[in-house]
Amino acid sequence: MRVLVYRTFISILLIFNLGSLAKAAELQFGKDNEWVIFNGPILFDEIDEILSELREKEPKLIMLNSYGGEVSGAMRLAKYVRENEMNTWVAENSICASACALVFVAGVQRLCQGKLIVHQALPKQEHEDAKITMLVAWVNIQNMIGEMVVLLNNFGTPQFVLETMLVHRGLYQFSETELAQLNTVTTVKEITE
Repeated sequence: MRVLVYRTFISILLIFNLGSLAKAAELQFGKDNEWVIFNGPILFDEIDEILSELREKEPKLIMLNSYGGEVSGAMRLAKYVRENEMNTWVAENSICASACALVFVAGVQRLCQGKLIVHQALPKQEHEDAKITMLVAWVNIQNMIGEMVVLLNNFGTPQFVLETMLVHRGLYQFSETELAQLNTVTTVKEITE
């Protein structure tokens, strides 16, 4: 019954919050701060505030609904999730795309019932605008990829996740078969208890 109540609440909350994905990320904490919903983009400028709230309330489950954002912010959030032994969940009507996938795979126990989407790492917009040389941009991208490889390996992430992130130029949604390999549990009850 508890799982059904969570699932219904989360579905309703996410449906009404889909419009806020373009705004700053929002954290919505559940009863007794057992869980939190991360809804919106992952922005480096906001990550300190988000981490501060998480440290203060110490939830054990983070539900993700994000089209991604900045990799450096996502990596900091992912490290926090793993270091604090949090579980991750992408609910049925939710999406975890781009940099958000780093946070999802950081979960000690993880369950994706929605959409999990990855793509190649892209240079920050300021690199294109400033017209810095391709060599400098290439070095920056390679450094970021190296950090992602180490991070994903530390999380025990299946190798196909990194391979998919590096090979697909466009968006790639993991299939149900692939999600079954990524999920560490099969029911919401296992991550809410």
